[in-house]
Amino acid sequence: MTDISKIRISLAPMQGFSDVIYRSAISKIGGIDSFYAPYIKVENESIKPKSLADIAPEANDGIVVVPQVMANKATDILQVADAVKAMGYSELNWNLGCPFPMVAKRRLGAGLLPYTEVIESILTEVEAQSDVALSVKMRLGYLSADEIWPVLDVLNNHRIKEIIVHPRIGKQMYNGEADRSILPTIIEKSVHPVAFNGDIRTAEQARSLITENPTISHLMIGRGLLCNPFLASQIKGTEPNKFIKRNQLMNFVGTIAERQLDRLQGAGHFLQKMTTYWEYWSQMFADAHRALKTVKKCHTIEEYTDKVQDMVLGWELVI
Repeated sequence: MTDISKIRISLAPMQGFSDVIYRSAISKIGGIDSFYAPYIKVENESIKPKSLADIAPEANDGIVVVPQVMANKATDILQVADAVKAMGYSELNWNLGCPFPMVAKRRLGAGLLPYTEVIESILTEVEAQSDVALSVKMRLGYLSADEIWPVLDVLNNHRIKEIIVHPRIGKQMYNGEADRSILPTIIEKSVHPVAFNGDIRTAEQARSLITENPTISHLMIGRGLLCNPFLASQIKGTEPNKFIKRNQLMNFVGTIAERQLDRLQGAGHFLQKMTTYWEYWSQMFADAHRALKTVKKCHTIEEYTDKVQDMVLGWELVI
């Protein structure tokens, strides 16, 4: 039986959320072993400097970061692989999971999954020209869950470090439930290690998944960690007591606010950004609706700071 305390837990790559500011702040809470950065994309044959600045080793001191690439051409993956290797990284994750229509219709993310011959060609060229280890984050398919089987056949013939499976199809977006029942078959058919991503919101869900699939040693968690930054420590049985938890939570939300104030222009921009966080953070409180409403009603930075301190230190938590 797998020792749950030894399970590798990673923060999923989430555009607009899991940047260096968020990664650094949540890493102080503990329990998360590695952090997948939001995808890097090559546009007009160049990489935006902002994407590389986000994964700069000096800005991510003390945490394990895995860069991610979104691409449907081998040349783009190779360009990103060379860039991250120059920064000291030895692994690159390939995004075959993003479900958003504007991405998928360009045969990127999950939209590339129906095109196994393209995936085969890309992997062949990348393997021949780069020694950076490639892992894959993928959905079951874009239009149908049956699309995963020919993709797995292709991946089995290539040098893949790990396959991280989110068991929904792209067309589902985040609707419905992740299909955990298909996981044993994927594990059986894959020659590569298989990790799981999708709908892990509680420690009990994580433990039951590992009990059912004891060969899994890596859980990638996205929205579950956005709603509850202590989830990783709860899964591993290292959750702090209530007093320490409130102090850590205050430091967490406070640090992110301070870092965002340094980079955003004006109170309006700042409050808008913090509201997007609180759409998830509000779930930590017994009265989630009231928590989010309280933040939305703030009109100044000072008002936001005071209201958040009152909530974090005084309101009933459900995490």
